[in-house]
Amino acid sequence: MARLSKKSELEKTLAAGIHGTPELKPDEKRRYLGSFRERVIQAVSFSQLRTKEGIKVMAEALKDPRAVELLIHQEARGAAMPLIVESRRRNLDFTIVSNPDFVGDVAVALVAADAVDVAELYAEGPKKR
Repeated sequence: MARLSKKSELEKTLAAGIHGTPELKPDEKRRYLGSFRERVIQAVSFSQLRTKEGIKVMAEALKDPRAVELLIHQEARGAAMPLIVESRRRNLDFTIVSNPDFVGDVAVALVAADAVDVAELYAEGPKKR
């Protein structure tokens, strides 16, 4: 039995060496600009970012003490300029991210270092029941 276990560990190590380390929740990370949903404090879509309300929601979220980084989709950097200025004023890092594999409509996401308990993000809108 121990021999079988060692072989599977060897196979795992070889597979990781050949194909790279398996990524945890890749679909979720593609939707939230490279971050896990559980770490997102607030997010807005591209259409929401072009409204005063969307900017206001994100500017308010930047005050959250758990925030460590503002992620901005490269196609939203112009519209997100007020948020970039505010994040710099608050000494909060921001990153303009680009990945052709991103899916969904999230333009800007404010993330924490650890999991946060945010039931609904602005970008997700009201839950349909």
